[in-house]
Amino acid sequence: MTDNKLLFTGISYMLFAVFLMVCLDVAVKILLDNYSVTQIIFLRGSISLLIIGGAGYIAEGKSSFKTRYWRWHILRTTLMTISTTTFFLALSLIPLVNCMVIVFVSPIVMTALSGPFLGEVVGKWRWLAVLIGFIGILLILKPSGGFVDLGTIYAFIAAVTYALLSLTSRKLANKETTYNLSFYMFIGPTLVGGVGSSFNWVVPTTEAWILFILCGVIGGVGFIFFNLAYQKAEASLLASFEYTGLIWASAAGYYLFAETIDVNIWLGASIVILGGLIILLRESGRLKSIKN
Repeated sequence: MTDNKLLFTGISYMLFAVFLMVCLDVAVKILLDNYSVTQIIFLRGSISLLIIGGAGYIAEGKSSFKTRYWRWHILRTTLMTISTTTFFLALSLIPLVNCMVIVFVSPIVMTALSGPFLGEVVGKWRWLAVLIGFIGILLILKPSGGFVDLGTIYAFIAAVTYALLSLTSRKLANKETTYNLSFYMFIGPTLVGGVGSSFNWVVPTTEAWILFILCGVIGGVGFIFFNLAYQKAEASLLASFEYTGLIWASAAGYYLFAETIDVNIWLGASIVILGGLIILLRESGRLKSIKN
């Protein structure tokens, strides 16, 4: 596969994964009205493990679960546990779009750390794309007139731990299988959620089971595509494309949670898209010049 095809494939995987994650967030937001954070984490994790484990076994057999990087997987599942728990807690306290705005600090963290952590060259164009995307976020929606302090703290912790998790995905991208990267990170959250939910378990309704299953399937498939994206392209390049999630979150907030959308959303969304296009066109042109 040519460098250009790798670039566009990685970006496509990232865009699809971000869309799936917003769908997951919407389902979780609905479930939080009647179920605890730990129960949602447990059922989502259990189903995701079944989906990823089954897919890995069908694709590569038992060998897909062999690994030499247990320390990395322990770190990753710890980061996943913290990120998932704090993000779901944030969703329970503040509106979806508010939460997404704060969490999208993560692309800046990823871009800042991809140099020292991954040895990637983060040039001015990538920084420009990330900063343009963040400016777009700041213009998008004033969902509730203010941020809840505790919810903001939870969302910020989720953003930082998610950024670190993403960097480890890129670090191991050429060393581990996609299924290993996706499977082992769900073990920690599932165990923690199982213990926590045992104290306040609520029997799910039929409708809730549908949402729980969707959470597991979407979460599992979404992280498979996240990890596939990091195998195709650099973390600092993909970071700016995560901002597109805010566009989907804004639409969901409007149609599902009656959150008001004003002109700032459309202006901000346009700026977010601009940031992504800048890096896409820049990288495409750079690869063509190298090839020539």
